[in-house]
Amino acid sequence: MALRFLERELRGLLINSGWEELAESAVGAIAFTDDGGTIYVHVLPKESWPNRARGRAYVLAWEDYTPEGSDCMYCYRWLIREARASLRENVDAIARWLEGR
Repeated sequence: MALRFLERELRGLLINSGWEELAESAVGAIAFTDDGGTIYVHVLPKESWPNRARGRAYVLAWEDYTPEGSDCMYCYRWLIREARASLRENVDAIARWLEGR
């Protein structure tokens, strides 16, 4: 599931940090992914981006599945908050990752 509001936020952070080219050309999606035991929020570069490494994504946040009877929505809210904090704290590291460094 794409998280378009986080994609817009990342693009804005990149532009404000002097990475306008990456914001326009490299950022593909920010999405929930799932490996069967853990839910992740990943930055995914555009398919056409030349520094895109197949099968690689930048992890913003992750959480193991919640036990039965837990409040699952809390997990998703927490993941969004963590992903947003990670974007803000790691914008330069994300830019370097998008550049292939």
